Amino acid sequence: MCLAASMAALPVAAKGVGGAPDGATVWVPDYYGGYVLIDDFDNKGTLTSTKLSFAGHPCNPNSVAVQSGEIYIVCNGDFGNADQILIYDENSGSYVKTITGVDANGASYFSGASLVGILFDAHGNLWTTAYSNNTLLRVPAANLTKSNPLIDREVIDSPDTPAGLALDSDNSFWVVGQYQGGIVLNFTDDVLNQSGSFLKGNPLNPSPRYCISNSASGCQNVSGLFNNPEGVAVFDGSAWVSNNGGNAPAATIVRLDPKGGQLNATTFGGTVNAPFACPGGLFAAKGPTGTQTLWVNDEGRNVKHTDCGASSGDQSASAGLVMEFVKSGLSAKHQAAPKNYKFADWKKLKTSSPGFGGIFVELH
Repeated sequence: MCLAASMAALPVAAKGVGGAPDGATVWVPDYYGGYVLIDDFDNKGTLTSTKLSFAGHPCNPNSVAVQSGEIYIVCNGDFGNADQILIYDENSGSYVKTITGVDANGASYFSGASLVGILFDAHGNLWTTAYSNNTLLRVPAANLTKSNPLIDREVIDSPDTPAGLALDSDNSFWVVGQYQGGIVLNFTDDVLNQSGSFLKGNPLNPSPRYCISNSASGCQNVSGLFNNPEGVAVFDGSAWVSNNGGNAPAATIVRLDPKGGQLNATTFGGTVNAPFACPGGLFAAKGPTGTQTLWVNDEGRNVKHTDCGASSGDQSASAGLVMEFVKSGLSAKHQAAPKNYKFADWKKLKTSSPGFGGIFVELH
């Protein structure tokens, strides 16, 4: 079965996107529209936008990841659709298989899970966040090649209501949750991928290396630091977290820097549409020249009702924008109003509103 696709080639001087001379590809999930938009800037300066819908596999996509020539789409179980992860071939656009969230004993982990984020770790294992079930779930790399990939690990309360995931350069995990308004944890790789069987009845409940929150017990607390955070990415040697606001623009992202066993936090932005309103998914990408970029999926920029998509009037592509940042645009000089990298036709990188918006970006 093939993806339904509509394509439109648009002239755009895309060379130099993020300092990478050969362009970029940006995958953007549309939660309400039920498709993934693929914006491809080629090395001739042409933007091709392809809308990928899922015939026969209804999906409310929250996140996208591309790994080993396959597209992984995390589907949230709203509107009567299933919590599932769809896999498509990147080149042919054909449906490959579905991860349904069962283990070797037939126990189900995706039922009522409200899947949000996705991450491939240093070993090639797939991880996803189950927002409503307060769990992280693992599919081992060896299972991904099978016709029915099985869950082999459940991690609980790490944190509650988890959303975004990111991998650091030391292979540790950053996990964002909305527990008590906001919490961010960091786990070492050997903690989450330790030996043993951790499934239903015996889940893993590990201790984080770092924990920062508004007010959670046992964490480093900074009052008012988070406002329903969603996305996380590692950029410029730091973890960055998006404050979505939860149906009211938060308009900020937060930089977290480890120091002395704690995390130093710096907030960027704060004025709606300068440049953020309701930022969701974050993604850090590095081009072949080594240039680092941070991409922010702001699903609320130019919202009409200032509620981040909760009202029907904001549930449209016109109420959001995907923005790219280089280091200079997120310096102390621009802390109050970060400056995004304005390559040609940057305003055409539309997104949906609302939804988590877990984007995937590849500079090439």
